[in-house]
Amino acid sequence: MFGKQNKPKVAIVGGGFAGLNAAQQLKASRYDVTVIDPSPHIEWLPNIHEIISGVKSGDDLRLSRNILVRRLGHRFLLNRALEMTSSAIVLDNGMKVPFDVCIVATGSVNNTFGVEGADQFALPMKSVEQCQVIARKLHRASLTHRTTRVTIVGGGIEGVEAFGEVMRAYRHRPQFEFNIVEASEQLLPRSPGHLDGKIRSHTDGFRVQYHLGKHVESVDPEGLCLTDGGAIESDITIWSAGAAPNGFLQRSYLTENAGDWANVNTYFQSDARENVFIIGDAANPAGMPLAKQAYHAIDMGKAAAHNVERLLANKPLKAFQPSNKPQVVTFGDLDTFMLFKDFAVSSSVLGAAKEAVYTLGLLQMAPPKSAKDVLHSLDLLQRSARRVYLPTLNPLSLMSKLPKSKVFS
Repeated sequence: MFGKQNKPKVAIVGGGFAGLNAAQQLKASRYDVTVIDPSPHIEWLPNIHEIISGVKSGDDLRLSRNILVRRLGHRFLLNRALEMTSSAIVLDNGMKVPFDVCIVATGSVNNTFGVEGADQFALPMKSVEQCQVIARKLHRASLTHRTTRVTIVGGGIEGVEAFGEVMRAYRHRPQFEFNIVEASEQLLPRSPGHLDGKIRSHTDGFRVQYHLGKHVESVDPEGLCLTDGGAIESDITIWSAGAAPNGFLQRSYLTENAGDWANVNTYFQSDARENVFIIGDAANPAGMPLAKQAYHAIDMGKAAAHNVERLLANKPLKAFQPSNKPQVVTFGDLDTFMLFKDFAVSSSVLGAAKEAVYTLGLLQMAPPKSAKDVLHSLDLLQRSARRVYLPTLNPLSLMSKLPKSKVFS
């Protein structure tokens, strides 16, 4: 189909977990690959909540997209993709990137569900920079003796992990009060094991109020109004509730409505275009409801890349088979949960598991290529050991925590 000097052109829109893992599978010797993203860094999103407490810094969670992509022999463009035509990606500088096959991995953006004032007065936590803003506000508040009321909207995984980090850093500061607002009747509503009671038990004795089964009507600088007429005074409001599709999908006619995720088949081909594969948060796979989590995005990127190769070679495509991997959810330094399909395990010892995923994930994404890289990797491992592994696996600490481990089904 293509001659030796005419390699197939593959454009990858989005350089997150899904997009970069797709790029890793496509050999530069066989394909002309261009990765497009408006941000210079990929961020290790599963751990960004740790910035709130200072356990992680921004540099701990960022890798240069340009370096990663160039190491693969591909081209990286630091641009925003505006829309897709039948054969090219139109960039914000007017440039057009031609493609034979396109992989769309545009991720998601913050979703405030049209709540009045939420975009102006609530703090999102979808990026390193946004979490740094939250951390600075909390730190400044800790330097005064004035009462500071902190509210987290959303009691899903992001909200619980953010709440855990706020509690890690500030639960013993008497000037802080905490509120959690969740539309469902319990925290972590879509997780197995009914962990709501376990989480709430950790906050007994602290100034925490839970507003479960409540919906936010509006947000302003003084707090929140609820749809049932209630009100919550809040000085710092953190918004963890929900995600929305990137506008690129609708502008490229990959979806009909702005709020829709892109429908794809089990090969990740777009319902709209055969030569377009959509992966990660942006995708809505047929008959396959997948949580919008990094581990699924990584697997989707690899699977889509292999199907791109098969499509270009006129071979049958392979349906994606999602793997049932346990997910680790941390609640600051108070507890850690490992979520399986039908049950969950609670133990603070499991904190080392999430740190291991973070450490090994970064090393896998950016394997050492030089002596300098090796030293950086050793420093990363040393910091992880100092922060999590050694305190968690200390024999005395381990013995005290094991009796508190519990299975929830």
